[in-house]
Amino acid sequence: MEDFFDNIGRKFRERVDIAKEFEITAEEPLVETGFIPSFILDFKYLEAQKLKIDLLDRYEGAKIEDVLSGEELTTEMGACYCLSDHTEVSLIKPDKDEMRKKILSDLKLIFGIREKTELQLKRKGYKTIKDLIGHPRFRSKAKEFLTFFDEFDLVNIIDWIGKRFPKSHPLMLYASGLYNKEDFVFLDIETLGFFTRPIILFGIAHISGKKISISQYLLRDISEEAGAIAATLSHFKESAALVTYNGRAFDVPYIQERVAYYGMDADLKHFNIDLLHFSRRAWKEHLPNCRLNTIENHLLGIKREDDVPNTLIPDFYDTYLKTENPGPLIPIVDHNKQDLISLASIFSKLWDEWK
Repeated sequence: MEDFFDNIGRKFRERVDIAKEFEITAEEPLVETGFIPSFILDFKYLEAQKLKIDLLDRYEGAKIEDVLSGEELTTEMGACYCLSDHTEVSLIKPDKDEMRKKILSDLKLIFGIREKTELQLKRKGYKTIKDLIGHPRFRSKAKEFLTFFDEFDLVNIIDWIGKRFPKSHPLMLYASGLYNKEDFVFLDIETLGFFTRPIILFGIAHISGKKISISQYLLRDISEEAGAIAATLSHFKESAALVTYNGRAFDVPYIQERVAYYGMDADLKHFNIDLLHFSRRAWKEHLPNCRLNTIENHLLGIKREDDVPNTLIPDFYDTYLKTENPGPLIPIVDHNKQDLISLASIFSKLWDEWK
């Protein structure tokens, strides 16, 4: 029995090492928080395995339709299983005019102006970029930038800000405030590993009034991936702004790789409001790290129960494929759904932090 537990612990540590390697390179620098005894990691693995066994026993002989209420969705690339849900969420969305004023009051957006020059200009009465129209040196660039606002050209506004400031700068968050609530597309995916492996679940959410509408496209079989991709892409309208967590490094390029694999034509160059980078700027001095579950625990008061760790999602899904028992799919779907709800909550909290 001791050998059995040692073997389980070793396997889980191998999975954790792989996950840490990804998190350090693609998510954030490693934060030293002290030694974590291996038995804690072993316990999490054992807890997840116990959950899986319990789900297999509970749903033996059941069909996916009996366990996860949804419907088959047929796209031009094939079918997938669609799950829909609605839940209340409080999303703080600032006034567009207020965001416009905040952006136009930063003279450093004009090429050639830095902190010292901005201070001098404001002392002379040039309080906004609009005022710079009367300045002999900066009038040309000021007019060019203001033209984007007159035409409500969000693509060029965001591109301009991105060339002057880091993508985690508050001005980038203010720029997202120029979008309508309905334009935000919250995105999170679950995969069978790292790049080149199939995506098994696509999570999409939209804000509608005080509720978040969630659509999840689940693969009942690996052959349904193309259909699920097509269903997901249907949400990416021209006016859409993506809201992700580490989505610039993971979710979006992963989807792009799978799109290319199937020879599909898709444009994923939407404005990506990657909350990981904003969260680092806002809270990195106050939290052990800025991983999603850390922010949930410390700032949102969310404690997940019966959750499957990211590193074990492939294991749970593989068990489903081998046994045809839908039980192991339940925590995967719930995990993805909570990710989407947390995205909306973090987005709102950032607005409140920087308002």
